[in-house]
Amino acid sequence: MKKIICFLYLIIMCFCLCSCDPGTYTINPNSLEGVKTIELIDYKNPDQKHFASWVPNHFEDLKPFNTAKATVLEILQEERKSDFLDAFMQTDILYKYYAYDSPVDICIRLNYENGNFLIIWSNYKKNSFAGYIGEYSADGTVLSFWGSFSGLSYYQGLINNFFSYNI
Repeated sequence: MKKIICFLYLIIMCFCLCSCDPGTYTINPNSLEGVKTIELIDYKNPDQKHFASWVPNHFEDLKPFNTAKATVLEILQEERKSDFLDAFMQTDILYKYYAYDSPVDICIRLNYENGNFLIIWSNYKKNSFAGYIGEYSADGTVLSFWGSFSGLSYYQGLINNFFSYNI
């Protein structure tokens, strides 16, 4: 009887440890078609909230992007845009990993030709991969949430390799 209970306990533990992984994916090249400019911005967002749990769907709790609180620090040169997009497509993204309700501080903004934009951010100040990758409409409404990087090095590499600003 003890062996059966131990075995059931082991199965439950394995299930709990494995079922919480959101899974990773790489960016689909089609989702980056129409990127017009890439900017490094400083986003003042003192009201950012950290979710207690990343497991449930927090899409309804995501905050709109206020462009008045964003300051452009640097615009990526046009000739480096395709290299940046290639590097971004090679990163591993945690699918729907809801860590924060919005970005803050140093972010990368990909501006699309239709006015929409994608914000890329990781909490590098806390040495954490947890962050925010999401698409907004031109007026700042959340359109989709992509997830977070699976490693902080992806975010650091995008900034340090393509912009003069280093983190």
